[in-house]
Amino acid sequence: MATGLGLSEGVLALEEQDLFWKRVDIESAGGTALLLLHGAGVAGGLTWGPMIELIAPRPTLLVPDLRGAGRSRDPDGIERPFTIDQVVEDIVALLDDQRVERCEVVGYSFGGLVAMRLKQRLGERIESTTLIEPGLLERADQAEMRCVRQGYHRAAARVRSGTEVEAGIVDFLDLIAPRRSRHPYIERVAIARLAERPLGFANALDCLAQAVCRLDCEEVIAAQRHVLCLVGGKSPETLRDYHHALAAARDDWECVEIGGADHSLPFQKPRRIAALLDRASAMRAASLR
Repeated sequence: MATGLGLSEGVLALEEQDLFWKRVDIESAGGTALLLLHGAGVAGGLTWGPMIELIAPRPTLLVPDLRGAGRSRDPDGIERPFTIDQVVEDIVALLDDQRVERCEVVGYSFGGLVAMRLKQRLGERIESTTLIEPGLLERADQAEMRCVRQGYHRAAARVRSGTEVEAGIVDFLDLIAPRRSRHPYIERVAIARLAERPLGFANALDCLAQAVCRLDCEEVIAAQRHVLCLVGGKSPETLRDYHHALAAARDDWECVEIGGADHSLPFQKPRRIAALLDRASAMRAASLR
């Protein structure tokens, strides 16, 4: 049984952002530190809370709130647009501040794009990456993906209007999870999660759309090492096919399709994801012996 449990939280005061974080330390745990990066508009604790207790003990587990979500805010409280590289620099500063020299990273959706860019920025400091339907890899045809991402801008504009927040969120859900359950309760829960900070969510959507147009996707992919991709069996076929094709082309890239899930994998399948994370980490550790 793991002993020496330490729980802490705080705010890292950066020039342009007060970055909120939570941390779990277990003295007796082996392995590598784990960084968990959430998706657009939904805070780290809400995304990863159910999964943290299911993951095998780690020496350090770090969960920040990315820009636009949770308790991370501009120092003056104003919701401002941001770029993907600003978000990445926030996380680099957090890793330095928390003295996390090397880590494994899990990135979901928007956080998946951050994780990929973080690996590109930090290289071997990121030992492995688990990508849960990352924002950069929704389909192979990048020109087509840029067209689809214009829908993110339109959804963000409706959210930002203040009078069409729910309609804009539904537009976004229709883009990323067209085969999701339409049960009224489940839909209300999903909308409520994303409406907690509507302007922050809208800024994250614009950030995603801009990143797809600006980044060289092939360069970002080439920088990745030791990747596990998780996709939902109910997610669009174009997304699933692309991830399977990436895995087929790379010896260090694995894709696992999780049946019965759509884009909301961390909320729908936390136990399954935790088991896959533990398996990937154990296999990685065994390969280094």
